[in-house]
Amino acid sequence: MTASIVMNYLFARMLGEGKPEASQSRWLVIAILANLGLLGYYKYLFPFLNFFHDHGVTNHAFANVVLPLGISFFTFTQIAYLIDLRQQIAKRQGLLPYSVFVTFFPHLIAGPIIHPRELMPQLDEDRIRGLDAGDLALGVSWFVMGLAKKVLIADRIAPLSDIVFHNPQSAGIVTAWLGALAYSMQLYFDFSGYSDMALGLARMFSIEFPFNFNSPYKSQGIIEFWQRWHMTLSRYLNEYLYTPILRWTNGRRISAGKKVSRKASATLEGFTSMVAFPVIMTMFLAGIWHGAGMQFVMFGVLQGLYLTVNHAWRIFTPQGHRFHRKVPAPFMIALTFVAFLISLVFFRSANVHEAVYLLQTMCGIHGRGPAFDAFPYMKYIPPTSRFLSHLSTAALSLLICFFIIWALPNTQEILGQLPKDEVLKPSILPNLRWRPTATWSLGLTLLFCFAILLLDASTSFLYFQF
Repeated sequence: MTASIVMNYLFARMLGEGKPEASQSRWLVIAILANLGLLGYYKYLFPFLNFFHDHGVTNHAFANVVLPLGISFFTFTQIAYLIDLRQQIAKRQGLLPYSVFVTFFPHLIAGPIIHPRELMPQLDEDRIRGLDAGDLALGVSWFVMGLAKKVLIADRIAPLSDIVFHNPQSAGIVTAWLGALAYSMQLYFDFSGYSDMALGLARMFSIEFPFNFNSPYKSQGIIEFWQRWHMTLSRYLNEYLYTPILRWTNGRRISAGKKVSRKASATLEGFTSMVAFPVIMTMFLAGIWHGAGMQFVMFGVLQGLYLTVNHAWRIFTPQGHRFHRKVPAPFMIALTFVAFLISLVFFRSANVHEAVYLLQTMCGIHGRGPAFDAFPYMKYIPPTSRFLSHLSTAALSLLICFFIIWALPNTQEILGQLPKDEVLKPSILPNLRWRPTATWSLGLTLLFCFAILLLDASTSFLYFQF
């Protein structure tokens, strides 16, 4: 991390004002390639070499290097800084404030991905006057709620998804479905919990982070889903991948004498080049960012296809069309969730073969298989998650998770910290609103103690490996 910070700080000095435009562009390209090279060495080189070994191309097998914690996030953050600096959106910083910007610990492990224009103005010396009681109370409450999601829900459900995805050939249709659903809940509450903890920790220091998670399983389409799930990654992909690819595509169309208007995108040829290609290519690269295996490529391609279909629905059946009016919201939410669940099977599986096998089991292609209670690996479920060993209690636990997600307000709504331009929607508990009172203090203290008692020594955040 230190080497990366120093390297990018020196690159930033080559992008300063007064430098020739051509020289700045060359240094920016060199800087991006250097950062991607560092990322490629740690994340992709050795899995790539072992791919050739597994297929008999080479005789030597390599051990994977230890992945530096948060390398994707501090690398992407610094690339964004260099690009913004080149476009004169960000200001060049001294070494100390720049180092604080990169290493500010709440977002370092799993995001959110911070723009320099969001964080650096908040780190000005005249703003740092010590802790603020109001921000500290809000931040601690936010952190405890995130910790509870992670420890009391995600980690308790995790053993069921682990034993199913580690042993897909032994699962029957019911076990396969419950394992996949358990992982969808585990990932949701793990990532949501981390995002809450990161925003809470930052707020303790009176630093405001951008929102990164906003009830994505309530989405009525995959486009809306990616506006709610890992929101800063979606923003990053849009600004630094999708938009440049789209500009390149449009430039080629203009050179060929073709139109780049909205009306042109409503034709099959225009839709393919101006919508489908940029979207699928962007999500393909996003899939590779998540990991070096083909299962991550499949995850990215599936997301690209989903988004393309969703864009086609919006373009070729405009709002106000009778099809839009007749599709009920619960159906759209369920369809979006199932589509994402299918892609999650690839995301979680060790390889494509196991993912396909588990999906086939979920479709009944391999028969009903053994009953859930007869799954031979139930003995590996720890005592704190023993309720997962029985079909009725496991199914009830997942239903409770769905109820929390779909019926209750999320953390931002409870705390009154909503994204801009968003209005608090009616919920089943309209009066559940956080206040810095003794009652809330006592309740969150008990929640914190309960979470600490169940904190497992082997617990890790799912997104830290990316």
